[in-house]
Amino acid sequence: MLRSLPRATTALALGVAAVVVTAVPSAAAPVQNWRDVSPPNSDGSVLFDIETTRGATWAVGVHSDETTRPSAPVALRWTAKGWQAPPQPADHGRLDDLAAGAPDEVWAVGYRHEPVGESDWDRGRALLQHWDGTRWSEVHPPFPAQATNTYLSAVDVDAAGSVWVFGSFTDADGEYTSALFRGDADGEGDLTRLSGDTGLNWVAELKATRGGIVYAVGDGISRFDGTTWTKQNLPATLDTALFDGIETRTANEIWAVGHQRDDTLWRRPVVVRYDGRAWSTVAAPAETGQLFDIAFDGLGRPVVVGETMDPEVNPAGNYVLTPGPDGSLTRSEEPPGAGFLYAAATDAAGRVWTAGGAAGAEGGVSPSAYAGIRR
Repeated sequence: MLRSLPRATTALALGVAAVVVTAVPSAAAPVQNWRDVSPPNSDGSVLFDIETTRGATWAVGVHSDETTRPSAPVALRWTAKGWQAPPQPADHGRLDDLAAGAPDEVWAVGYRHEPVGESDWDRGRALLQHWDGTRWSEVHPPFPAQATNTYLSAVDVDAAGSVWVFGSFTDADGEYTSALFRGDADGEGDLTRLSGDTGLNWVAELKATRGGIVYAVGDGISRFDGTTWTKQNLPATLDTALFDGIETRTANEIWAVGHQRDDTLWRRPVVVRYDGRAWSTVAAPAETGQLFDIAFDGLGRPVVVGETMDPEVNPAGNYVLTPGPDGSLTRSEEPPGAGFLYAAATDAAGRVWTAGGAAGAEGGVSPSAYAGIRR
């Protein structure tokens, strides 16, 4: 399943009357300085996340062809010579999310497959892997001994270097259960299982902030204070919004992006902002678009990435929103060669990186991996 397909398909959609957030820095003219740095020879691959820290940039995803049965994880490291692919713990599976606390503290999550007999594969199980600056190794979260159908969907590293991982499993009674795991940054300490009772049906991404506060986004937004999860109060028109990305600009400014189902548009972009007191809607175009991630450039301006299935909006499929002169988000940038975009991150130089699939998708499936840099 690629992210160009809906993460959840049961939510109903409502129209949204967006409010302009004038505190967003804006530019008089759009920035179009994107450079295509896609990994070569990546046919059959797509990148789901990209992260950068202290000069280290990683991207993760999946590769599918007749040799990978059913798929193979992808983890790429950017170097002065381009992308490298160090060996990984799992030969079969996929990686959905990535977190980088330092060049030698990188984490990735997803699931792995193992062969069953000569012609079949298991249903998959959770995969958590850690990069120590030299190699990837697998780390085993403390799921209950009788847990089945284990899966990890999100990971983040906080300012203190602790890693936070969100996942799910089926318990001994056959009940679906969510779990939050926390561990030391060195990758050697034990992970501790905490409450995963977010009040959400699924979690797409975590954002760990100072003081041990963690936000989760999925079919809503929830906040963890170290003990208890509290589902956040969003504007009433967003009761059915689905979120895939979350990012902090300052300690009291948090943004989340996603979409709503729309009878006319299919998917309609949704952006919300928390100002330390309440969540409000940020104005976005009323057109077909699905948002997956957000980053802030060197001037503090949001860059929101996603996809559109409407060729009249963009036949290449990429969908990028940046603030216009009035502070509302507008579609004015198009990274060359990009198709569906699933991830964004900002490096120490203020450059925005994005990743996903290359242009030319057929049936919602990208032909190869894409990565780009915006200076």
